[in-house]
Amino acid sequence: MNKFIFVVTGGKEHIEELNFSLKFLRHFSKNEIIVITDSKRNEIKIEHESIIDVKTPTEFNNHQASIFLKTGIHKHLNPGNNYCYLDGDIVAINSNVDKIFEHYHFPITFASDHCIMKEFSPHAMNCNCVKNNLKEEDLFNEKLSQLFGKINLTNPQIKKQTEELLSIFVNYRNSPFKYLSKNISYLFKRYLLPLKSFYFHSYRFQKDNKCWYNSNNEIILFDYPYYEKKLWGTSGIRFNKEGNFWETKEGKKFEFKAPVCDHLTEYLKKEYKLSIPENWQHWNGGVFLFDDSSHEFLNYWHEQTIKEFSNPYTKTRDQGTLALSVWQFGLQNHPNIPQEFNWITEFANNDILWDNKKGYTRDGFNTEFKPSFLHIYHEWGNKDWSIWNSVIELSKKEDIT
Repeated sequence: MNKFIFVVTGGKEHIEELNFSLKFLRHFSKNEIIVITDSKRNEIKIEHESIIDVKTPTEFNNHQASIFLKTGIHKHLNPGNNYCYLDGDIVAINSNVDKIFEHYHFPITFASDHCIMKEFSPHAMNCNCVKNNLKEEDLFNEKLSQLFGKINLTNPQIKKQTEELLSIFVNYRNSPFKYLSKNISYLFKRYLLPLKSFYFHSYRFQKDNKCWYNSNNEIILFDYPYYEKKLWGTSGIRFNKEGNFWETKEGKKFEFKAPVCDHLTEYLKKEYKLSIPENWQHWNGGVFLFDDSSHEFLNYWHEQTIKEFSNPYTKTRDQGTLALSVWQFGLQNHPNIPQEFNWITEFANNDILWDNKKGYTRDGFNTEFKPSFLHIYHEWGNKDWSIWNSVIELSKKEDIT
């Protein structure tokens, strides 16, 4: 038999996510759904009937207890079945979800992650690479704040809004005849009409300080030519148009990219004698298929993960040890579950969108994408995000309560 498995224990917010996701999976799946938990740790009730209650070591915190249950999941289930593990933040959105079981490959099958090893590394190791990257952003925002007051242009949501507004301007400029009336309207409002401010799409332009604001009254963009000399004189920063980066008078560059490092691969090579390429597309622990033949792999993953709990250099996660397990078992080229069954939705990625008429896309609507599971690993409940709004609209349409 095919069965779905969730694991959760501890905090209210995690159980609320699970309860939400359970409603959708129960609605679309015909298979049994089981939840494994340590009920004594739970702050609120799990709204489900089929629950396996497992006592976890008291010395573990709730996060460690959840990982303990997840990596040791096979120890608490009946033999002779096909299982699909799902993180609590994975939402089923159609009846194709049951087809995921067709993609099992011996001895175990995971979905791939949305990043490669060197991009995941800073989030798996206590190496300060993420912290140092944030320091760069803080310094940049601090310098801008000297002129504008409180401002945070490196915030992912604000960056996304900035990029959206800039892309609208590019479209208007590249297709002047197509957007002729809108271009004329914009020019009149900005330069001719006696307005203190006006709206352009969903953003407000304030004429007195020549800044663009979002609906939360946060600055997302400013008229750079107007502020160029002031920025250089007050904050000591300017935008290098040729190099497409911000810089200080001392020549320091501000380049805001996701942090990357080699610390995870270096650690695994030193401690476990495994050489994993920094550009290897590692696996995501949010979805995996397993059966009785998966126990050897799961035992190793479980043992190494628990071992790393006591290591101050590695963060309490399961994906670093998952990469270790994959390469230890020679599965680095093993087939993965198709992306439609674990679509990792990134809020800051402007190509990942939903539209009521067009559906979902992962390339900015150049093509349509038809997922079955949405992995909403961050920005859960964000009403300003089309992906989250798609889930809410689906719940209304399907009467999922």
